[in-house]
Amino acid sequence: MKTTTTTLAMVCLATSAEAGKVFDDPLTSLDTNRWFIADGWENGYPFLNRWQHDHVVFSPQGLALNLSNIIDSHGYPDIISGEIRTQGFYGNGCFEVEMKPVKADGVVSAFFLFAGPYDQPEGGNGIHNEIDIEFIGLNTNLVQFNFWSNDDSYEQRNEYIHYLDFDAADEFHKYAIEWNRNTIKWYIDDELVYKVRNTKTQPIPSQSDTKLRAMMNIWATAPELSNWAGLYDQSTGAHYSAHYRNFRFTRSKCNN
Repeated sequence: MKTTTTTLAMVCLATSAEAGKVFDDPLTSLDTNRWFIADGWENGYPFLNRWQHDHVVFSPQGLALNLSNIIDSHGYPDIISGEIRTQGFYGNGCFEVEMKPVKADGVVSAFFLFAGPYDQPEGGNGIHNEIDIEFIGLNTNLVQFNFWSNDDSYEQRNEYIHYLDFDAADEFHKYAIEWNRNTIKWYIDDELVYKVRNTKTQPIPSQSDTKLRAMMNIWATAPELSNWAGLYDQSTGAHYSAHYRNFRFTRSKCNN
């Protein structure tokens, strides 16, 4: 998931007192010591949308990230969406959240860990590192896992499709990434479903290179990605919501 853009430089070359702490958050209200909301920029290809603060909504039921097709104040079509990021950067541990993604062609609902040239912690190498859980709205009976290690060009191909025995858009399930020195493990409802090992030919991100932000977003894919994600409907008035609750980070393994 490409997230680098020069506009991010204003907010993302960061040092945070929160970095590395363990925390739980039900995501029922915005804790500005823990999180910030993407607002006022766009990523460019392959994203059709830009990020806007009011498309991140908290309630007693949790967090909703919204995606909407509107007509802007100048009369032009516009696509706006929501994204939330941790203030701090985190090292090895277990990152988990309950989520319910969008079921719609061309819409991706994501939970992921990220660092890059404009999202880097103090002491980080400033190179793109990322670990993903992505739901492709074309088919929410599957989920895609992915990672990049020191790859600003997004040239690595580490994606993996895991087929589910349920439709993820129907109800909440718990999804987790366990990141440690030797492996990345992905869990669904506390069950290990996929893992990769660190090797010389396929290195995984290393916390000695950079720690990572935890992020959640929903985005509209460019038509060129229709074979992967389906063709996004750009009709004015279309509106979608991905739902999240009960984020947790611990420095332990996920099965603890």
